[in-house]
Amino acid sequence: MIKESYYNFKIRTKDGGLLLYNARTGAVAILDKKSTHEFFKLLNETRDLNSELFSSLKDEGFLVSKDDDEISDIRSWNLKHINDPRFVYLTILPAEACNFACPYCFQYRKRNKIMKPEIYEAILNLIKKHVMENSKSGDETFLRISWFGGEPLLAVQGIKDFHEKLKVLCRRFPIKVSSSIVTNGYFLNKDVTKNLVELGVTDFQVTLDGDEMSHDKIRVLKNGSPTFRTIYRNLVEISNTDLNFKMAIRVNFTKTNLKSVNNLLQKFVKDFGNDPRFFMYFRPVYNFETTRNDIQCMVSDIFNFEEGLKQQTQLSLKALEMLASMRQEVDWLSPYGKVLELLPAPTPCWCQAERRYSYIIGADGWLFPCDTFVGDENHSIGYLQPNGEIIYNEENLQKWKSSIFDDPEKYSDCLNCKLLPICMGGCKRVRLLSGKGACFFREKDISFVMHKYIEIFGDDFGKGGEQDENLTKGLKN
Repeated sequence: MIKESYYNFKIRTKDGGLLLYNARTGAVAILDKKSTHEFFKLLNETRDLNSELFSSLKDEGFLVSKDDDEISDIRSWNLKHINDPRFVYLTILPAEACNFACPYCFQYRKRNKIMKPEIYEAILNLIKKHVMENSKSGDETFLRISWFGGEPLLAVQGIKDFHEKLKVLCRRFPIKVSSSIVTNGYFLNKDVTKNLVELGVTDFQVTLDGDEMSHDKIRVLKNGSPTFRTIYRNLVEISNTDLNFKMAIRVNFTKTNLKSVNNLLQKFVKDFGNDPRFFMYFRPVYNFETTRNDIQCMVSDIFNFEEGLKQQTQLSLKALEMLASMRQEVDWLSPYGKVLELLPAPTPCWCQAERRYSYIIGADGWLFPCDTFVGDENHSIGYLQPNGEIIYNEENLQKWKSSIFDDPEKYSDCLNCKLLPICMGGCKRVRLLSGKGACFFREKDISFVMHKYIEIFGDDFGKGGEQDENLTKGLKN
């Protein structure tokens, strides 16, 4: 006996077919008219369950067994992920300082600290501690390092030295390492990039605020000097190398810079459209509460949450359409397309802050639960000792290292929502401040994007469909 997954979304196509999206698996399926008829027949009858279509739809999660408890499976997935000691996530701030003076930056409590060698050593000892514990169980350690700031490249030599020592540790113990860096891009020239890639830092994120004119009004050096040309020149030079990396260009937008964001998108497609290492995504500027007043100069220019999400989706769709003409389908529908978040991928938790073995480490060894709280010791969850041990603030720790499944009554709306697998209650920071789930996605947003899928790929949906036995095209986000 089978049933339709609770997490299915369905949209009819013009030719009588069906576009399916499953929030639990992240799969997208395109059915022609004949296969659509068979799909609904499968839901109402018990025969023909050995068909190719049935097997495909069940594998992708659109159809489930009658006795499947999907919410229980999601809960198990969540709890296993946030408590799995094999996966260690480190967000390291080698420099709680910056060469930029962006008014909206949430890292407003910059303590102007540069990480000292003994803190790097303590972090290495923390890693070694986890690795040895996992080794006792015969398990490999999967280590994810994200260099953050401030501006991490202010401490580039410390990052290099750390990775050299980490390589030695990796030769002694079973560790798989992946490493990324979030940088403003000003110091990210070709030589620095080459050095970092060779040391294992292969994922980069650089932020641009629209085209040159718009960007240089906001993202300026502390002395007020412009930064766009230096950053963009760096990106072009990096693109002209044969290095193996991924480069995410985050574009911040406000009410008044949307035209410049579109100008930047056209420039990006022209200069990087044929380079699959580069991709672009969009985010509205957020108004984080701070102890300073810099952001007040642009508060009226910031979208509210709903309008910001709508603009983000529209910009992502435009980027998809423009890149579609330059990149093959596999490039922009898999890992890069995922960043566009047209139809979001499922996630075991909204961010790594909820994981037991996830640490955000300040330049002086203080640990924070969220990167927006770095520098505020009132929100610290502990302090890293030289030997790699952590002295925890248990009260703060318990607030952050918990799940919506720990309080099903409080988060009943989340647990009954079809969007649960792609949201998991949303941002923990917002949940703690508001006392309820943080709804980033809505069902109508999913429906809107699915209709846009039909518009973009409409000509392909019906091609050959009536002649084929079925046309099931599973695309994992």
